[in-house]
Amino acid sequence: MAQRIRFLVILWLTSFQLFAQTAGDSIPTARRFPLKSFLVPAALVGGGAALLGHPTRAPFEQTGHVSSADDYLRFGPYGLRVALQLAGVKPAVKLGDEIAVTVLSNVVMAGATEGLKRTIHSTRPDGSDRRSFPSGHAAVAFTSAELLHQAYKHKSPWISVAGYALASATAVLRVANDKHHWADVLAGAGIGIASVKITYAVYPVIKRKLQRHRR
Repeated sequence: MAQRIRFLVILWLTSFQLFAQTAGDSIPTARRFPLKSFLVPAALVGGGAALLGHPTRAPFEQTGHVSSADDYLRFGPYGLRVALQLAGVKPAVKLGDEIAVTVLSNVVMAGATEGLKRTIHSTRPDGSDRRSFPSGHAAVAFTSAELLHQAYKHKSPWISVAGYALASATAVLRVANDKHHWADVLAGAGIGIASVKITYAVYPVIKRKLQRHRR
């Protein structure tokens, strides 16, 4: 099963034409995107796949429902983005592009997450259903954290740290709440990050095609 997931992940990550960001551009353009930018999300998803056959929640085996905060924390990085916008801190991405990449990133993330859930049929630790792998909450949280990072990494690394701290807290709570194994949240985190990177890679192509079509 783990080998099957790793194959799906590799196919998913390599099925896109990749592009790199050029100086002065807020969204990547025409040069090839370095594959090393996908090392972290690939490692997270691969780690989740490796653990799928050996499910563990250590050290939370004896916990049940701890808190409902994970239902809200996953959207925390979006809240930070709004707060920064209201405070007049400008992102690296223009507002229209920021909205577009946010929507597209979530479409990619949701498609990958739902596709794997329907394929793997992993049972949750609490036995409530067979939609455990990967964690949707973790995928949403890390998508929003990576979007925050891409928009404000030019301002301060602490903004990125705050976003990823909220996403990590979401993932830990999903395990503590008996809803997921570590494999699930690791894979969800990787999918979330990769979805944003993929979107930043293909968005310029989509935008150029739409602009040509309007002409």
